[in-house]
Amino acid sequence: MLDLKETFKSTRTALLAGAVALAGGLAPQALDATALNLVFLANEDDQEYDAALVFKNFVEARTGGEVTVNIFVGAQLCGSANECFESMRAGVVNMYTATAGGASAIYPPVQGMDIPYALSSDRVAQLVLQDPEFTNFMREQILESSNNDILLLAMTQTGGWRNFASRDKPIRTPADVEGVRFRTIESEIQQRLVRSMGGSPTPIPWLEVYTALQTGVVDGTKNSISDIANMNFQEQLQYITLDGHAYMASMWFIDNATFQSLDPEHQAVVLDGGALMSTVQFGIQPRKELDAYQKWLDAGNEIIAPSDEEMELFREHAAPIRDWYLESFGDAGREFLEAFEAAVERAEAQVEGDRASAMR
Repeated sequence: MLDLKETFKSTRTALLAGAVALAGGLAPQALDATALNLVFLANEDDQEYDAALVFKNFVEARTGGEVTVNIFVGAQLCGSANECFESMRAGVVNMYTATAGGASAIYPPVQGMDIPYALSSDRVAQLVLQDPEFTNFMREQILESSNNDILLLAMTQTGGWRNFASRDKPIRTPADVEGVRFRTIESEIQQRLVRSMGGSPTPIPWLEVYTALQTGVVDGTKNSISDIANMNFQEQLQYITLDGHAYMASMWFIDNATFQSLDPEHQAVVLDGGALMSTVQFGIQPRKELDAYQKWLDAGNEIIAPSDEEMELFREHAAPIRDWYLESFGDAGREFLEAFEAAVERAEAQVEGDRASAMR
């Protein structure tokens, strides 16, 4: 049987030789520089691309070209979270971004970020994902869980909030989910949420969702408005319910061997560039949502904003899923959830304090 890591290593020379052409070329004076191969699996319409461009410019400018960044869009070097993390271990990929679901391949307890309704607002979510104490905790846990191979660079978001979007039946309360077939990813937490409301979770690959909606294999999906618009799902859907049951957290990683090989000045630049990427992605998403919601309305579709009373009914479904998570992930899950929920408490206190100082 072929050793996957050795296979990656044996092809590394060929892949890196093609990196110059695929990434747009490097200046002659940069050919001896340290090159970082940055990969994200979305397309150039996603905020990861904007963030990657900013990171590339920042790092190359502040290191005088001594560290360069090659950007690979889509499945050029790897095609899934598992494959991309293996490519990082082999040194083919140096930087990669993944959601909590993808990052669970190297640190399973991170799935706790997807416990429904854990985050109350965009402002709280941003503070949590940029909380230094929580970031340091995550960095230590991921290093340990990955056998010191993968370093967390920064946390951010990709796509905003997951909401219920349906084709024929408006979802105004959890009772309306009864009997509805919702597309989900292969995530027990996502599937448990749908089942708890009486719906039928149906895992379907992302590129097959449009056809599944068109043919009636599923009646709806659980995605952000940006993802829906990017894939033109508004053509097959009619209602979106802004329940915000999950915030699409995202993490940028770098292979630790490459990072540790950089001199301290260059390490600082890469870390600062990662922080800048995080800020860029948070800022771009709300702007992208403007166009996405306009596409939704232009299609003649309806936006449903649950009342406070209706939202309480939705949130009642979170506690059993939290209990299941703690039972399933044991001490590691408990440690993660304590750190995560402490960061949420700090964020909510900061937001409330700021409001109190202004709203007198």
